[in-house]
Amino acid sequence: MRLGIDFGTSNSAAAIVRDGQVQPIRFGDADQFRTSVYFPGIMQDPGEFKLEPGQEHELQALIDAAAAQARANGQARPLEALRREALLSLRRQWMEKRMAEPRSSSQLLQNAVYGDDALEAYFEENEGNLVQSPKSMLGYNLHPRARQTITGIATHILEHIRLTASAQLGAPVRDALLGRPVQFRSSIGDAGNEQALAILREAALAAGFDEVAFMEEPAAAAMHYHATSAQPHEAIIVDIGGGTTDIAHARVGGGEPPRIHRAWGIARGGTDIDLALSLAAYMPLFGRGITRVPTHHYVEAAMVQDMTRQRDFRQHSYDHVEDPYGSRLQALQDTGNTARLYREVERAKISLSGTAEHASPLPFIEKGLQAETSAEGLGQAAHGYLGQLRELLDQVRQDIGQAPDAVFMTGGMSRAGYLRQAAADAFPTARQVHGDASFGVVQGLALAAAGSH
Repeated sequence: MRLGIDFGTSNSAAAIVRDGQVQPIRFGDADQFRTSVYFPGIMQDPGEFKLEPGQEHELQALIDAAAAQARANGQARPLEALRREALLSLRRQWMEKRMAEPRSSSQLLQNAVYGDDALEAYFEENEGNLVQSPKSMLGYNLHPRARQTITGIATHILEHIRLTASAQLGAPVRDALLGRPVQFRSSIGDAGNEQALAILREAALAAGFDEVAFMEEPAAAAMHYHATSAQPHEAIIVDIGGGTTDIAHARVGGGEPPRIHRAWGIARGGTDIDLALSLAAYMPLFGRGITRVPTHHYVEAAMVQDMTRQRDFRQHSYDHVEDPYGSRLQALQDTGNTARLYREVERAKISLSGTAEHASPLPFIEKGLQAETSAEGLGQAAHGYLGQLRELLDQVRQDIGQAPDAVFMTGGMSRAGYLRQAAADAFPTARQVHGDASFGVVQGLALAAAGSH
């Protein structure tokens, strides 16, 4: 049996074809689970770092060297910025030393909790580390130990999927077809794609799969659409997920196998809208645009997928920020509260796809505090991503040089009316078909894994 796996930025799912029908794998009461993992107090936290008395001289030496370098370059840099960078350098050295202590990745990972249970455990325990959307880290420049840890996280998620499927199907599952975006999020260009695939392959084999192959996610979505199309036609497949946006041009429908002509992709998706909405509608409650707190502090707080930025946010001092903003920022630094805030942002984004206004109570920050958001505000927050999507759709239209018969939309963000409108504007003569937003890709992967046409 060959299992189709959608290892997603926000959620993961799996399915298999059995008796000619696509059968989803159930994770508890759901057909998918949040791609998150919680470590109960066992990962190194930079928040534990404190300058030792003997390091003051080392710190000052780093500041003086950086200041001299800035002067040589004709720049004048604030002392606060030089000190912050010097502290970050010393903290990195401390982290590397701590990570070198004899402690295997398997020991770090054996008590981990996955999925929605990860968030609840993190909130309940009020300590430890929460990793959300590990897929978004696969293409970044990783320290060897960080790569080992990320590989371990992916391994345990894939093992959870494999064991759950095996139990449900009553037979061991050893063969997998994994979906992959056209372009992974990356800080190292094309090398990031190669690294991400290498990590996923290594993780899948370590998770107990004997065979693993990859399929681009828009091609998988095309397989799903093809299975429901009686007549052959040209189609544009638009898959908008949490971390990436992928498009394919394919001939689908009828009795022949689908033919994928070409694929395009950008490493942007729903999480970019989450970030923009958080900064625009939530962070002003913490003083963004009002106080002198640097903007990047709010970005660090909002980007819960980035462990480094989260740790940096917890390092800042807000003792001298005027209230109520100083006390709110300090409350946001408490364990779990950036994750709680992000969950409220997600809920608002989903709600505003069908309602004009949404209120987010924030009692974990301050009694009676709540954020007011609107569909208009969401549209403004999504403006940056929407511009990138329109550019990608324009490129696709120019590259194919003809009008498709249909535009098939799938992926969690494809429910949003403003994104559907962007696709309609790009291909005005094509009929728009809406697939299963959450499961279109995994159903196509299952069909492809089974060799169905």
